[in-house]
Amino acid sequence: MSNHTIATPITTWAELRNSDREVLNRSEVAALLTLDPRTVDHAIEDGTIPAVHVGRRVLIPRRPFLRAFGIDDEAPA
Repeated sequence: MSNHTIATPITTWAELRNSDREVLNRSEVAALLTLDPRTVDHAIEDGTIPAVHVGRRVLIPRRPFLRAFGIDDEAPA
C-alpha cells in the first residue's frame, strides 16, 4: 500500500484478520465491536483497548487489539 492511498475501512473481523494494515481508527473499531465511538474512547482511556496517540489522531494497533479480545491474528490456513 502506498502512502498516497486511502485505506478501505475494515468492517468485518475476517477483513481485519486478513488485512496487512497495522493500525485501525476508532470508527473501525466501533464498527467491529458494534459500539458507539464514544464508548471506544472510554475503553481507550481506561486501557481496555490498546491505543497510540499521534498528535490528535488515535490509532489502535491491530495485533494488540486482536490479542486484547482473545483472537489469534494469524489467518486460517
